[in-house]
Amino acid sequence: MSGDVQPRKRKDKRRKRDDDESSHGVHITKMGNEDLHLHVHHEHGTGGHWCAKIIFFALMAVLLGLVGLIIMENRGLEDLDTPLSESRFSKVFDGWVDEHRDEHDAHDVHEHSEEALDDPDEHDEHDDHDDHEEEEEPLSEELEEELEEEEEPTQEEEPEADDDDEEDEDEENNAGENITAEDADEEEDEDNEEEGTVEATVEATTEATAEATAEYEAEDEEDEEAAADEDDDVVESTEAPPSEADEQDDDDEDEKEQEVEDSVEPQKTKSVAQSTPASDEKDDDDDEKQEQDNKDADDEDEDDFESLDQQFNNDDVEPTKDVDSQEQDHDQDDEEVPKEEGSSWLASQIKPKEAAPASPTEKEDPFEQELRKANQEMIRENYAQALRSFNTLTTNFADEPLAHLGKARVLELISKKELSNQRLWEAIDAYKRYLAFGELVINDKEFTTAGESCIENLRFLGSHRQATMIHELLIERLPKDPRLRNQLSLTYLMVNNLQQVEKVAVETLKLWPDNAVAQLHYGLALRQLHGDYNKALPYLKYAVESQEEGTQEAFFYLSLGETLQRLSKNSESLEVYRKGVAKGFFDSLYQRSLYNEPRLKAQPFWQPKEIGYERQLAKLKLNWRAIRDEGLALLGRSGFFEDEAEQLRDKGVWQQYELYTQGRRVKDNCQRAPITCSLLQEFPESSGCRRGQVKFSVMQAGTHVWPHCGPTNCRLRAHLTLLAPEPEKTSIRVAEQERTWREGELFIFDDSFEHEVWHNGSQPRLVLILDMWHPQLTITQRRSLVPI
Repeated sequence: MSGDVQPRKRKDKRRKRDDDESSHGVHITKMGNEDLHLHVHHEHGTGGHWCAKIIFFALMAVLLGLVGLIIMENRGLEDLDTPLSESRFSKVFDGWVDEHRDEHDAHDVHEHSEEALDDPDEHDEHDDHDDHEEEEEPLSEELEEELEEEEEPTQEEEPEADDDDEEDEDEENNAGENITAEDADEEEDEDNEEEGTVEATVEATTEATAEATAEYEAEDEEDEEAAADEDDDVVESTEAPPSEADEQDDDDEDEKEQEVEDSVEPQKTKSVAQSTPASDEKDDDDDEKQEQDNKDADDEDEDDFESLDQQFNNDDVEPTKDVDSQEQDHDQDDEEVPKEEGSSWLASQIKPKEAAPASPTEKEDPFEQELRKANQEMIRENYAQALRSFNTLTTNFADEPLAHLGKARVLELISKKELSNQRLWEAIDAYKRYLAFGELVINDKEFTTAGESCIENLRFLGSHRQATMIHELLIERLPKDPRLRNQLSLTYLMVNNLQQVEKVAVETLKLWPDNAVAQLHYGLALRQLHGDYNKALPYLKYAVESQEEGTQEAFFYLSLGETLQRLSKNSESLEVYRKGVAKGFFDSLYQRSLYNEPRLKAQPFWQPKEIGYERQLAKLKLNWRAIRDEGLALLGRSGFFEDEAEQLRDKGVWQQYELYTQGRRVKDNCQRAPITCSLLQEFPESSGCRRGQVKFSVMQAGTHVWPHCGPTNCRLRAHLTLLAPEPEKTSIRVAEQERTWREGELFIFDDSFEHEVWHNGSQPRLVLILDMWHPQLTITQRRSLVPI
């Protein structure tokens, strides 16, 4: 019974095992009646053990091919001593090949450089070859990973098979233990045989690589010894005087080099043969950078190296200057790295181009930067923005004189554009702040110009006393400048301070006797202060005829002409006036006012209907008797009428009683003439005229008034006759027209024209003089004009 059971169990076991083995590719072949030969074939993901061996040996062949290519590449380019770390395959074989090269003689290097220049096609082929090698590089990097992947499945699947066998044995009884043990032994023998084969292959590959490396190192040692001997010969030859044959050879080589350089343009190439030498330290930095770049993009090329045109002379070797900016940067980097012992003869002979020391750029002063911007805005006539910028500067940099000067200038420009006296006062204030820095301002010319601008503006606004303070400040700074002293006397002259004019002119003439301006001012003081026309004439005439700067002004021509008139030299005076007209000082021969507005209608006499004030004038004429009574009452009381102060009288008595002056009411005087002043308040074009007066004028018999002109063309003058007992014996000439006064009548004339008065009667003449705005002046002009 047991005999039947045992065969049946064996059959069941065999059937079950056949089913399991068929799923794993197990083939059973009968060898006899009871003996079985089992052949187990494991199929893995790689196609089996022999497929893995084929792939492994193929990869190893590729690897050895790459090693050979790199060795051949470096052998062909060893004369330029390019470190292998610069090769595209340097990362794969880092540490396998010695990167230090031996020095070679100059003749070999020279030949190589000539060959490289003569055969550009070789460079192209070499570049193509490098590109092909770049495509194969990923195989070498993945080699180790593939080997590991081939070995790991084998090792992992074998335990799995053993585990399956053990599970089968545990499920069954002890029957069939002999068969199972035999199968396990056979599988272990096959695995051990395959592992031994792999290990043998790896060891063979390692030994082959080591032999190749050893051969390469041996060749390098031989080359190093040969190079050392040749370098010694070179050193000896440089110390010894060159022979004639050597000189002839060198000349021939120089001629060949010149021909090559003339025919071949330096071209950029990726060839390692034309790359510049670098040190090992530089190479390590490049390797690290290259590893980072390979992580971002594996297909990017290594750093490009620029080619150099090199001239080799007999005594010196100089690098060419015609290189691009990238090449210069690379040379500067090489220059900073100390040269190592392994550098080639070529690298030791080439003199790197010295880089100009980069001077640190000085940071621009914030004040200067903001000042420049503000000045640019002012130049572009963007005055509003310029003013804001200068306000910021004067706030943040209050101790900077130029900030206040710039603000003054832009305010001055704005005042002219807007016709604003307020802006002009602000400009004057800014000028004063600048001038207050005194000696802190180094530039004398700039300081003087600013002071003169301030003085001119103060004169325009009628603030002459402040102007004299600026004059004294300038004279104190530059005491040897006569022009500054003459400007001071001119300011005194404008306010009719003749005593100071004479004083300053005398001091100036003591230092500079021939100064024409000083003579002019002194002559004016003699004429107006002392009335000595004969003594004043030579000074005035000399100054005006000198044509020197400071003597060519309308007032000086007017003064010279009037002096000649008062000396009864009328023909000469008219000649002076004609010259003044030719120079543009006067509008015409007879209209010689000094403070004029352009394009205003000018004629000697006017009619009331022409000026638009007909109603106001008619009301005054209607009340002429009431006005006369107030005037006569004042005239009968002593001390109210004052003598004319402008020295316009040739002889006689000419007095006046002011009610309004420069547009302001004289309060005390108006209280004595309430009717007249109440009527004038209804005539603001007259009472508010800031360039005129309203006054009672009395002229005694036997009075003659010199020919003279009023100061401005901005006004017209009306005479309302109050008392004229002898009209045929009194007269007035305006230009070339004459009139007389008749009681209750009114006439209007332009006093900017030359006018002259005679009173040849025996009784006084009393008139009400009213100055009024020129009808063509706008309201804005009337408000902006400076009072006179």
